[in-house]
Amino acid sequence: MLRSLRLTALSLAVVASGCGPGGAPAADPAPTLIVALPVDQLRSDLLERYDTLFTGGLRRLLDEGLVHPNSTHDHANNFTAVGHTTLATGVHPTRHEVVGNEWHIATPEGEWRSVYAVEDPDSPILGHPDYPGRSPVNIARPGLADWVLAQDPEARVAAISGKDRGSIPMMAQARGEVYWLLAEQGEIVTTTWYHDALPEWVAAFNEERMPELYGDTLWESIVPPGAEALTLPDSAPWEGFRGGRFATFPHLASAEATGLDDRRLQYNRWRQNTPFQSKAIFAFAEELIERFELGQRGPVDYLVVGMSQVDYVGHMYGPLSVEQLDNLLRLDRELGAFLDFLDATVGEGRWVMGVSADHGVADVPEALDRPDAARLRLTSEDRARLDAVADAAAEAAHDLEPRERAERVAAALEATPEIVRAISLHRLQEGPTGDSLLDLYRNSMSTERRTSRYRDYDVVVYYEEGMLANRGYGTTHGTPWLYDRAVPLIFLGAGVEPGRSDERVATVDFAPTLAALAGIEVPDDLDGRAVIGRPPR
Repeated sequence: MLRSLRLTALSLAVVASGCGPGGAPAADPAPTLIVALPVDQLRSDLLERYDTLFTGGLRRLLDEGLVHPNSTHDHANNFTAVGHTTLATGVHPTRHEVVGNEWHIATPEGEWRSVYAVEDPDSPILGHPDYPGRSPVNIARPGLADWVLAQDPEARVAAISGKDRGSIPMMAQARGEVYWLLAEQGEIVTTTWYHDALPEWVAAFNEERMPELYGDTLWESIVPPGAEALTLPDSAPWEGFRGGRFATFPHLASAEATGLDDRRLQYNRWRQNTPFQSKAIFAFAEELIERFELGQRGPVDYLVVGMSQVDYVGHMYGPLSVEQLDNLLRLDRELGAFLDFLDATVGEGRWVMGVSADHGVADVPEALDRPDAARLRLTSEDRARLDAVADAAAEAAHDLEPRERAERVAAALEATPEIVRAISLHRLQEGPTGDSLLDLYRNSMSTERRTSRYRDYDVVVYYEEGMLANRGYGTTHGTPWLYDRAVPLIFLGAGVEPGRSDERVATVDFAPTLAALAGIEVPDDLDGRAVIGRPPR
């Protein structure tokens, strides 16, 4: 296939019956390696905006892959751990129970305790006992890695990501080779949940290869001349650090790495907000493939390669910044080399890849063409004022039943200009509301795991579209608005006919589709479906 040939005008009707376009059955052999490549914070429109600039892996995805431009997360709490677990399990957060990057649970004493999505005090990080332990004990559902192992216990499953809440949720409950970058330390790590001791080859990788792979101290732009017309200006007060310090290229660690006594940790923390971690992630993924012969032994294996740097850069500089375009162009190059590695090592036509994102992101408010853009940054004073409204309403209704009190608090909050909708958990538990935005919250809710600031009053809220909650620079995500929900869904490789499908799909379709393409059986109670595939083996 010619990688320069664009097929974007082609619309394909794809079904879950194992047939390709026109109903013809897929004739090529089933793949022996499934690769899941979630790109943290990759909003769908960025691929379209910068389409003509891609020449590597993103170009190949868009030319040779099946692209679904109408793909969304169908839940409200669009955060990293939530999105990754949804991609991996094929069910909504209310069922896999990872409802936030963190949540609160009630203690026997009537207090609220904060819980991080992948925390596990009983599973310390090997070599770093001072860091909090990590495991999938909070994930309530099996996922694609579990399905692969259930079908063939000889299969091998592995993951590498820039974040613990990238690797672990993408593996759901499965035990395997699961690693992530402990960015501040500049090391690839895992925990006792997966290994009794850090494998010697991982220690050698950290000692011998990481200094080169994760050692850059200068970030210069590779954006071609003229392409800046597609971005916002390379200098703005909302970029980089507060007040617009260090907002322009080139970025130098010697000037920008501050805040810690240990210079090594300072430099590593600086690198976390640059594109440089992707080199280490792809190199480690190649090491996993070679060392464990993934996709080369007969069974269907599974590999996660999680790209976290798009999220770090996006938070700091915004989705339309020159920095983010530079970051995507570097990802394009490195992904291209990785796809070539898959062809050479696993074999062309012997692997299949799914690409999506855990969430999108809001535009930087100050860059919007709105005279009132500044008010879209919710300040700590705004928060305090809204809290006072909720407290007053609750106090006035203290002698009412819990549901009625929640309704009174919700009504008071909804009357404020910042909050578009407030609703009680009691109402959400009754079933579909007929309000599409509120039903997104139903897909995100848990009665035990509370993510709302107003958890004391059994109330959830969402703010005005475009409003950022208490962040003084850059941007963030976490809402039910489309900019946080619209993410790519692209499949490439064995059994995939290239083109575009305008079919409405969702991220819960990601895992069942990859399973179908590899002939892996899936549970019969998923929220998602295979949008293309082949019969189970």
